[in-house]
Amino acid sequence: MEASKKEIVKGKGKILFEKDIAIATIRSPLEGFKLVQQKIERRYDPLLKIPSRINALRAERVKQATLPGENFEANLQKIVEASSKKCFFCSNFLKQSTPKFPEELALEERISIGEIIVFPNLFVFSQNHAVVTLGSKHFTNLPDFSPAIWRDAILGSIKYFKAVYKLNPELKFPSINFNFLPPSASSIIHPHIQIILDDKPTYLTDLLLTKSLDYYNATTTPETKGRNYWLDLLESEKELDQRFITENDFMTWTATFSPIGKDELTGIIKIPKTDITKFSDEEVGALAEELVQVFRALYHGRGVTAVNMALYCGPINESLEKFYRLNLRIISRPTLMPNYTNDTGFMELLHREPIAAASPEMIARDVRKHLKS
Repeated sequence: MEASKKEIVKGKGKILFEKDIAIATIRSPLEGFKLVQQKIERRYDPLLKIPSRINALRAERVKQATLPGENFEANLQKIVEASSKKCFFCSNFLKQSTPKFPEELALEERISIGEIIVFPNLFVFSQNHAVVTLGSKHFTNLPDFSPAIWRDAILGSIKYFKAVYKLNPELKFPSINFNFLPPSASSIIHPHIQIILDDKPTYLTDLLLTKSLDYYNATTTPETKGRNYWLDLLESEKELDQRFITENDFMTWTATFSPIGKDELTGIIKIPKTDITKFSDEEVGALAEELVQVFRALYHGRGVTAVNMALYCGPINESLEKFYRLNLRIISRPTLMPNYTNDTGFMELLHREPIAAASPEMIARDVRKHLKS
């Protein structure tokens, strides 16, 4: 067998789209056990150098679990109906079932804008961790969200971020995240987003910020200022026209060259603002419109029914536009099946920070008593 071969496509600035390409040979039962070859690509993220592996033929493999579309609507209807009987996020239960903000934030008990409600998460994994319901309706399918719901949800998130930051300016790294349906690790059917604000960025956010600055510095010369990786990336993808999807004055969408997850899209916000709390109402509305359109396109174009999403923001009250742009990733998750909730959500997949449901000490205690010393 031959060693892998490297393929490099040069983009704008110092951007390189790198692949290691190898060929695997097997005797396939699908071809009467004739020798067949399959191409495996190991791709490297142009900024982070995180690798991913791609074999396009894997899309054709047999899946013994539920197939996309198979019984999805029936399963969904059963789960929606069962969960609606006592949904913590529906208006008739929300006030008695969800936490309230502490008085020190100088907010109302819960933030209410239009049909959305913002309140503290009951089981937090951030010092400042809130939930934003995506409307009063118990369930909205992925292609059916309105721009108004997402606009109000982002505005509510910004109001929360500002209140926390005003109380403690060291808490300046925000993130907006979406687990949709149980295959994405959402334990509540009622659609909602999760927002966090910490004194440090998540691991992947920190990597994006650090590597973006490194790229800027590496392209700085005595004669010229450095280049912005994100602007170089979108121009590279447009020019190559292999993964480029669409753009307007506000945002560009591409299929991710080296994806973290399935059906992954990268959205790059082009405007020179890296602090989400500085977005105008019009800019928030533009982001909401983009999200709704992309959810519809994933649903109709790829049959996507469940997703994880993360928006990687810069720090509050800092301007990093010379080397950074707000960006987000959306990935698809498996088709909904009865009695199943994934344990891997946006934090594990899109921030690279696993969430443990039990402490190691608790696990040791529970296992220890069933083992003889």
